[in-house]
Amino acid sequence: MSNKMETNMGSMTRRVFTGTSVLWGATSAKAANDLMSALGTIVFPTSASANAHELFLTGVKALHNFQFDEAGEAFRLAQQAEPKFALAYWGEAMSYNHPLWAEQDSKAAHQALERLAPTPEARAKLTPEGKERRWLAAVEVLYAKKGDKLSRDIAYEKAMAAFRADYPDDDEVAVFHALSILGTMRPGDPGWSKQMQAGAIALDVFGRNPKHPGAAHFVIHSFDDPEHAILALPAAKSYASIAADAPHALHMPSHIFVQLGMWDGVVASNAQAFKVAVELAERKNLERGREDFHTLSWLQYGQIQLGKFDEAKAALETARAIERAHPSPKVNDGVLGMLARYVVDTDRWDELPPDVMLSGGPDDADGAHANHRRDGNVDLELAKGLAAAHRKDVAAATRSADVLKGLREAAEKSPPRAYYGKVIAVAENEVRAAMAEAMGDATAAEEHLKRATAIEGTLSAPSGPPQPMKPSFEMYGEFLLRAGRPGEAAKQFELALARTPNRTRSVQGLAKAKASA
Repeated sequence: MSNKMETNMGSMTRRVFTGTSVLWGATSAKAANDLMSALGTIVFPTSASANAHELFLTGVKALHNFQFDEAGEAFRLAQQAEPKFALAYWGEAMSYNHPLWAEQDSKAAHQALERLAPTPEARAKLTPEGKERRWLAAVEVLYAKKGDKLSRDIAYEKAMAAFRADYPDDDEVAVFHALSILGTMRPGDPGWSKQMQAGAIALDVFGRNPKHPGAAHFVIHSFDDPEHAILALPAAKSYASIAADAPHALHMPSHIFVQLGMWDGVVASNAQAFKVAVELAERKNLERGREDFHTLSWLQYGQIQLGKFDEAKAALETARAIERAHPSPKVNDGVLGMLARYVVDTDRWDELPPDVMLSGGPDDADGAHANHRRDGNVDLELAKGLAAAHRKDVAAATRSADVLKGLREAAEKSPPRAYYGKVIAVAENEVRAAMAEAMGDATAAEEHLKRATAIEGTLSAPSGPPQPMKPSFEMYGEFLLRAGRPGEAAKQFELALARTPNRTRSVQGLAKAKASA
């Protein structure tokens, strides 16, 4: 049998459905009431009954929009509608893989697949030949019980590449292949070849189906850097209208708007995304501090860039209100991260309490959110250290620098976090530079700033607001202005703007440097 042929099983017929809000049968209609409907348009033929297929389509579209919890729910409902529909179990397993963050819940995925049948061989026998069996075979590679995450991601991409070669006209195969390419990337990878390959595939699908949520989404992720962002601007401008029920889809255009310094777009995207994220969290009783705080923090960053400091302060107060209603370490991390950015980017140092710390303490590295909370400590300790230096509180600044040193050393010992250790190293040098300048040692301050910029120069341009919060090239430029060296300052601001286009502090610094020169 040709790989390009599909066969029917028994009396089942293959149906081709597009993504619509039509629901088939009373059971599906009731179950789908709580599911998102405005998620885009796809064509994904399967052997399922109408009820199961409609729920399956909702799950696939939710996957494309990175609404993973909602995707899993839709696929489980499809399983209930048709217990032997293999792709419903494929979809649930896919919902436990978050490729762009190298995150995966293998245990949950295996449990989902084993509800269909206990072994890959048994599952394959229950799956129609042709495309459906190829989808299942690919997910078996992704969740193979040997090899680390990266090796399995690479093997999965190869499986999807072969799948696409056999079905070159299938947009779903193409889009999932594009995502699998992005899933093999890790922070610090050199060059642009993977991003360009994935972006080219996604752009091709987007050209044929401008309402495809995955195509628009992965175009944005592929070109999420200052050099290539312009290629994703059409997708960014349309993505929010494609999937208006998905908070992540409403937020994603702001990735391109940040890269292009389009601050009004950043604010508008994230204001709407935050509203929908809160509504979804309340309706589904979801954990807070996820999509809601991600969008709220980006909203605040855009407001700061527009000079709307009072609105940025109001966004912080909104975050604090959420914490009062839904206290948790993750929410606390989000609140203090927003506080840190507000203080660092507005120079309102007196609004940061000297003794503030994340719940659990600055050295708490236990629990499900350990990495996230350590990252939050970097933002907070950077802000605390810079604030202490402005108060000329050398002891407090030293404590923050030492905390950052400890976080850096811990990251350097963990290969998956070694790249982030460089981010922490930049922040550590920035605090030590501010501390030295406060003590009147300009030579030591400049040495630390040179180290910070040298390290930051090895990092990829940030995918969003700067990391660390204070770009070291901008900080060095401001130092040089104070030192009466505007020509040198201008060069540093230009380097800063190459990484974070149109960032207001760097634009203002460059203008001042040129005027002084």
